[in-house]
Amino acid sequence: MEKNPQEPTQPYAPMPASVVKTRLRLGSWFQQHPTVGKFVSIVALGAGSFYLWWRLVFTLPDANPFFFWPLFLAEAFGFVTFLILVVEAWEIPLTPRLPPLDLAVDIIIATYDEDIDIILPTVIGALQVRGRTTIWLCDDGRREEMRLLAEKYGINYQVRDNNRYAKAGNINAVLPKLKGDLILVLDADHVPSPDFLEATTGYFSDPKLALVQTAHSFRNHNSVMHEEVGRHEQSLFFDVLLPGRNRLKSVFWCGSAGLIRRAALVSVGGMAIATSTEDFETSLSLQVAGYEIKYHNEHLVQGLAPDNLEAYTIQRFRWAQGTIGSYRKGGRKAWSPKLSFAQRFSYTGGLIYHVTPLQRLAYTVSILAVTLFAIQPVGYAGEYYLYFWGAWVLLSMLAVSALERGVTQPLEGIRNHLIVFEAFLNALPSMFSNKEMPFVVTPKNEVDLGGWRSVKLLRLPIIITSITLLALLIRWVDLYLTAVTGQGFLTPITATGIIVASIFGVVEAAIVFSMTARVYNRRQYRKLWRFPVSLAAKVAGDKAKCIDLHHAGAGVIVAKSTVDDLAIAEGSRVPFTIQCRTTEGSSILARGVLAVSNVRPYSEAGATVRLGGPVEWNTDTDRDAVVEHCYVVEPYVARNQAWARRAPRVPVSLSANLAELPANCIDLSIYGAAFMCETDAWAVGEIVPVSLTLEDGLVVRGNLEVKNVILGEDEWFRIGGTTQWAETSWLHRYTTLAMVPASRNRSVLPPV
Repeated sequence: MEKNPQEPTQPYAPMPASVVKTRLRLGSWFQQHPTVGKFVSIVALGAGSFYLWWRLVFTLPDANPFFFWPLFLAEAFGFVTFLILVVEAWEIPLTPRLPPLDLAVDIIIATYDEDIDIILPTVIGALQVRGRTTIWLCDDGRREEMRLLAEKYGINYQVRDNNRYAKAGNINAVLPKLKGDLILVLDADHVPSPDFLEATTGYFSDPKLALVQTAHSFRNHNSVMHEEVGRHEQSLFFDVLLPGRNRLKSVFWCGSAGLIRRAALVSVGGMAIATSTEDFETSLSLQVAGYEIKYHNEHLVQGLAPDNLEAYTIQRFRWAQGTIGSYRKGGRKAWSPKLSFAQRFSYTGGLIYHVTPLQRLAYTVSILAVTLFAIQPVGYAGEYYLYFWGAWVLLSMLAVSALERGVTQPLEGIRNHLIVFEAFLNALPSMFSNKEMPFVVTPKNEVDLGGWRSVKLLRLPIIITSITLLALLIRWVDLYLTAVTGQGFLTPITATGIIVASIFGVVEAAIVFSMTARVYNRRQYRKLWRFPVSLAAKVAGDKAKCIDLHHAGAGVIVAKSTVDDLAIAEGSRVPFTIQCRTTEGSSILARGVLAVSNVRPYSEAGATVRLGGPVEWNTDTDRDAVVEHCYVVEPYVARNQAWARRAPRVPVSLSANLAELPANCIDLSIYGAAFMCETDAWAVGEIVPVSLTLEDGLVVRGNLEVKNVILGEDEWFRIGGTTQWAETSWLHRYTTLAMVPASRNRSVLPPV
């Protein structure tokens, strides 16, 4: 079958964007040269400190005090924000897997109004989590279909009489019924990896540890917040800031994908209910009580990012309202004297982030004052002002690129602030209100039709930017008339003033109007994300290849001769079979009927055709096989393969069997292995059952996907590939996993 250049060559591996190369070459370069990034950051801090000192000493005299102080405080605000970034992102510590503990775990899936298409993958994913688990579906919607779903899969179904305190109340209602040592809370759309507990339970050997947070990864890479596959608006937080906060002990629970010690949660009275960010408030309660929270830098859960701008702003408003509200009178646990200075400093950064609109308003007022009325917010605006200001701005932007390590770039950060400008501004009054905050669930599985409906959500930054540009245009017209006729109509201003104002205004306008065009032009018609796959399939008995898939539809490549012979057209219904894989690595066939909704050429030569449309599976078992493959196996195997390529190989000598033939395992990595065998009975790409006998006699089993077969000098064959073990808790004896950039991952790390 012809290969199309658009065909996905491999599934997306959920990996931290801060340790893999992205399209941002400068940031990715700094991933591998962190010392240079630290040096640039120190120089930038020096430049910023000098600039602010110089501003205060040399530009305060003769300045209009009503405009000097707002502008100066806005610039100081930016410096403090940069300082917090330097402290938090200074170092990303390694994240090894600790020896796992055999602890009982209650898995809570909290739901309110989410569709069964969202809940089903989460339930199936939870059932695949290895360990002693009990699953609870906590349904605040009290829906019959959810009760039947829980009954079908043999999990516990929990409801309550009211929806008081939303998600926090939902979890508190089930808390007295839980018996496990630990609690794993999952949002309705967050599908866990089978090895979640193997990666995280080891932390709880420390009795002071209350919670381990892991990354939120997102499977719908066409969401409004994605920049590229694997890199999105929250990558900075999960892949840089939270790992760095382990040093400061200022990690907090993010509401999902966190493993909690039940006794610790009970000791602080359960989930906090004071604000709409119950996760942040609960974290503060635990830390004030003397417990610690850690971050494990692995992407072990995949959820749904907001599909469109409306859902995105709803989510960000709730987060901003809760965070700002936690600092109102009577709260402010983030500033508790029981926390360390580093913790309080770090948490203050969260507050500062959400009050950024005040800084932007101060800049806008200053530009308008200078441009239209020649008001002097600075007493001196000569050439030195440009030198010192320019050095600070350029060095800080370079340092931000270095610290963020390819996760984002400075202009993206400004754009993200502008997108949520109005939402954050609307959240500010929550600091001064004692009203109960409503918990609005983020809409999921939606389309995004772009257009003016989306653009109107950006109305405030568009209006402010338009006013700024109009003011600049008026000033430049005045300057032109002054140059040509010798007489303008505005009070003259310094060249430095108009240059700085123009740079700021034009850059912000470019960002605002580019993001407006991007939002306007978005067209996402499919509600459910289709996973890019490459799976053997059959259409009406003829060979085919499935290239995108979810449990409600598929895209299939078939020969044009098949389409012609069977007269397949839009509206046709054809038998469809696909070869899925399980978490154990074995194959399983799923059968159904493909209702063809589109037919189009796939290759330039026209020899292959893409068929797409919804699929009706013959049985629930067929559907569940597809769900398991897409939502669990695809990200799990992709992550394993990525680490098999990156992780150091540790030499071992273990008795093994490859499909019942004797062999010897000669090296291991976290997700890879190599064997010596007398025969080369397996081809590259073949899946081979494998077992190892460890030194203590324990036999572990899994599957090897053969990547290479090499004949050695002793006439034995070396067979290497990626591995998929039935469980991975034993691997800590031989090797470890640590999140490090690609150029530094070849040194052999000592076993944990």
